[in-house]
Amino acid sequence: MVGTGAVIATAKHIPLVMMMTDEIDIYVEDAPDPDWVSDLIDGSIGRDSQFHRTFGYYGDGVSKRTATMPLDWRGRATEYTTPDRLATALCPSAEDIAIAKLCAWREKDQVWLREAFRVGVAKATDTIKLLGGELPESAPARDELLRRMSIMSPTGA
Repeated sequence: MVGTGAVIATAKHIPLVMMMTDEIDIYVEDAPDPDWVSDLIDGSIGRDSQFHRTFGYYGDGVSKRTATMPLDWRGRATEYTTPDRLATALCPSAEDIAIAKLCAWREKDQVWLREAFRVGVAKATDTIKLLGGELPESAPARDELLRRMSIMSPTGA
């Protein structure tokens, strides 16, 4: 999982404003045909599917390019296993998700970031440290990400 769903699955206490999503971004990392798997996710549990209508949320088949995170994010990720033990997801850390949201920089991402740093779901100082690491070429310039970070957490704490 990437995005807000990963944080919802792993955080102990998360404010309601950070949970305001009905989608879970899912990709299967080692799939031989990622586009086919993404289409399968969308078709079976995607938006407007029977699953969505029944449970009120849906899976969005995405690719590993959907979230721009530090290249070493897997070392900080945790596994989440569903209560029925039928599925396990690899969930990036809240700080890695924060970097993805800094990269995307949509209004909904900014709302999420402000709240995450305010309540400590993601630590601003740890996020800033991660910005010093290796980022994908597709990431905005490091100076721009630090500028965005200063807007989200002016104290850097």
